[in-house]
Amino acid sequence: MAPTESEDVTTLKQELRELAEKNRWYIENRWGVEEQQADARMVADQLLALASGEILEPVTADEQPGSDLSDIDFQGTFTPPDWLVKGDVFPIVGRKFTRAEFIEYVKWVKQNESYLWDPTGITMHHTGFPDLSIRPNGFTEQHMLNMRHGYINDNRWHRGPHIYTDDHGIWVFNPLSRRGVHAVSYNSTRYGIEMLGNFDTETDYANSRGLSSRAHGMFAAAVLMKHAGISTAKLNFHRHDPETRKKCPGRQVNFSEFEQEVLEIVERV
Repeated sequence: MAPTESEDVTTLKQELRELAEKNRWYIENRWGVEEQQADARMVADQLLALASGEILEPVTADEQPGSDLSDIDFQGTFTPPDWLVKGDVFPIVGRKFTRAEFIEYVKWVKQNESYLWDPTGITMHHTGFPDLSIRPNGFTEQHMLNMRHGYINDNRWHRGPHIYTDDHGIWVFNPLSRRGVHAVSYNSTRYGIEMLGNFDTETDYANSRGLSSRAHGMFAAAVLMKHAGISTAKLNFHRHDPETRKKCPGRQVNFSEFEQEVLEIVERV
């Protein structure tokens, strides 16, 4: 006799409960990044509630992480890091910066590196793939090297986006003093900033890791405006490129709201 629909549902809920409980144990005992534990616990608790048939409230965030800019004053003497890959064939900086360090780095580059292009604007992107689930701990220097390898071998590019952001900080990828590749119509005139996440989806858009990734993207754009001479009127999205059909940086991201956040940060950095 075939199992009834109710039996199938009961079995599915039991399997879901066991999976959620296993994940909860892993979070408490093996999770290596302390600041991400709250998010992970929330997901596990949501799974447990779902398995128990409870009504789940939507997970939202009322405030952008990083709206408090009390940590942007750099203490001590700033020393710029060595580039992860040097030379003339696809050099990359490949280093992560805190917000305070990024301000100092942008100012240092402006004063000390010879610009081989004349940037006049900024174009925002999301990574799409990888999304937040694929990078549960954000980016690493190895990821920077892997992306360089992929751009060279899969895309046949010799440059890439200038900046990646995740929920931990700001990664400089392509040297700021050199033209990058990120959007057909804007490669020669605009910095490219890639924010970790797939913001076509509510899942990545609404959780705190996605909010933090976007907050770091906003902050990076504001610093380039304030300290690299980019006009506050020269921010756009990849989807504004007439040569693309993409919705980048994601269907969930409203340009007017995003731009307003950036302009408010400009006044404070």
